[in-house]
Amino acid sequence: MKRIIYIIAVIFTLIVGAVFSARNASEVTLDFIFTVVETNLALAIVLALILGAGLGVLVSLTWMISARREIQRLKKQVAVSKKELTNLRAIPIKDEH
Repeated sequence: MKRIIYIIAVIFTLIVGAVFSARNASEVTLDFIFTVVETNLALAIVLALILGAGLGVLVSLTWMISARREIQRLKKQVAVSKKELTNLRAIPIKDEH
């Protein structure tokens, strides 16, 4: 069932992309700092979308790496605390009353 939904989603995306490309076939001029490029409007929009998604993934990746480091540090701290608690529970209680 998941595979059928995946195939339908891919086909839908391809159809929407083809219609988008056909409807935005006009040429645009992109003026970068060092060069000027003339390209299809749909291609320029899709490339900007891909570039933005890639930058978003990079930013998320740096956040995820720091979060994993924090998780590892906290796991070590929990292990030390559990060991200390086990040691404290093993100490016999001396009642002097």
